[in-house]
Amino acid sequence: MPTKKPSKRDIGSSWSISNDARLLASSFMDVADADGVVDEGLYDAWMAALDGVSGDIKEKLRRLREVRDRVAAEAGVLKAQAERISARSKRRFAEVDRLKGYMKELLLAHRELHPEVNKVDLDDGFIRLTKRTSYEVTLVEEGVWPTEYVTRGVPKLNKALIVTAHKEGVRVPGVKVEKVMTEHIMEGK
Repeated sequence: MPTKKPSKRDIGSSWSISNDARLLASSFMDVADADGVVDEGLYDAWMAALDGVSGDIKEKLRRLREVRDRVAAEAGVLKAQAERISARSKRRFAEVDRLKGYMKELLLAHRELHPEVNKVDLDDGFIRLTKRTSYEVTLVEEGVWPTEYVTRGVPKLNKALIVTAHKEGVRVPGVKVEKVMTEHIMEGK
């Protein structure tokens, strides 16, 4: 004959189990008198109460362990799905970058045929080639740069200050500044 699972009420709440355990622990001192003689009746009643609370605790812990195992399994599945989605997202962004590269190459080829055209109008906007200017700062000779171009704390070159000085026509000793022009595509509506 199958045994009936205890109901939530039979098992008791975590609070009631812990409360019962505390009461049992404090009542253990009442089992013996001041001389240390154990009252067998009180001891048997205390053991019966302990068995009841222990049974509640065992069932509660067993159920909590089952829930924990289910949650851990679900977390593992979700983690695997997140890793798979992350890898798929990275592949998609790489595809986007390749497509942008194709668009740029197509615009560069179009400009070869039509040197005066940098912009192509589409039905839903435009795409054009734009030039970006950046500066590369290279260390040529260490230790000869003026202190105003070195950051405080950890000594290193303040490249932003060096580029600003270069734009103003100031040459900073020990470094080389190169102007770099790159072309990118720009889209608009």
